[in-house]
Amino acid sequence: MAASAAADDPCMGKTYTIGFSHSVSEAIVVKAVRNYADQRAAELGCVTVLQGNVTANNLEQQTAEVTGWINQGVDAIVMLPIDTAATQKIIEQAHEKGIKVLTYAFPVDGADGLTGFDATISGKACGDAAAAFIKENFPDGGAEALVGTLTAMPLLEPRWAEAIKAIEAAGGKVVAQQDGATIDVGQQVTETTLQAYPDLSIVVGLNDDFAVGASKAFEKAGKDPAKSFICGQDGSLEGLAAIKEGKWYKGSAAILIDQLGASIVDMSMNAVNGKPATVMVPAEYISLAQEDKLDGLIAAYDALK
Repeated sequence: MAASAAADDPCMGKTYTIGFSHSVSEAIVVKAVRNYADQRAAELGCVTVLQGNVTANNLEQQTAEVTGWINQGVDAIVMLPIDTAATQKIIEQAHEKGIKVLTYAFPVDGADGLTGFDATISGKACGDAAAAFIKENFPDGGAEALVGTLTAMPLLEPRWAEAIKAIEAAGGKVVAQQDGATIDVGQQVTETTLQAYPDLSIVVGLNDDFAVGASKAFEKAGKDPAKSFICGQDGSLEGLAAIKEGKWYKGSAAILIDQLGASIVDMSMNAVNGKPATVMVPAEYISLAQEDKLDGLIAAYDALK
C-alpha cells in the first residue's frame, strides 16, 4: 500500500484510537477507503480505527456518532463535514477534551488537519471528457445530459457544477439534475429521466455508484453504447469494472483510494503528535485509454479480498 507522509516512527511509542465518520458509509468506495484505513492501522499495530455508520448524509446521526467518540475520549476524529457550522461546534467540543479533529475531503476552519481531494479537478475531468464526446458525436448539437448532484453537501458542488459548465460549453443540454449517491438511486433517476428524454445520451454521476446505476438503466433501455457516455467520480471497483467492459461507462475521475485510506490514519497521528496533518490525494480521469492504470486500480481492490 502507498502510505501517506507519516513520520519515520509514527507511533511514537503510543497507542491511538481514531474515529472515522463519513456521511454516506453505504457507498461502495467509502467501504474500500475504510478497508485501507484498517489495513494501515494493522500495519502500524498501534492504532484502532472506529468506523462510523452514518448513511444518506444524516447530520443528526453524524452528530450523535461523533459526540459519542468525544465522550469516549478518542485521540482523533476524521469526519466528512455534512454541515460546516455543526462541524465547527464538534471541533470546539473535541478541543475542550484535547481531541484532534481532522476533516475529510474538505477543509473547515478550526480543524487540526485534512485528508482531502479536489472536487473541482474531479468534476472538471468528467466534464471535459463529456465535452469531447459531444464534439465527436454531436457536432450539430442535440446531446442531452443528466447530472447527479448531492445538494445536502454544498462542498461537493464542483463535482456537478464543473461538469455542467463543460457540457453546456460544448453545446450539450443538461435536461435534469438529481440528487443521488447510490446505485439504486442512479438507476431509478436515469430510468425516470429516460421516460421524459428518451434521447438522453450523457450521464455524469456525483460518484461511481450513481453512474453504475445509470449504466444499468442505459442497458435496460437498449441504448447504443457507441452513442452513450457515462462518467463517475471516485474510482470504485464497480465503476472501474464497468469501464473495462467498454460499453456505456466511459470513465471515472478516480481518487487513489489506498493513499486516501492510509492518510486517515497517518494524518490523525501527525495531528496528535504536533506534526503537519494535511494531505491532498490526487485524482485522475481513467478510461480504456489508460488500460494499464485501470487494471492497476482494479488490482488494488482485488488485494482487499
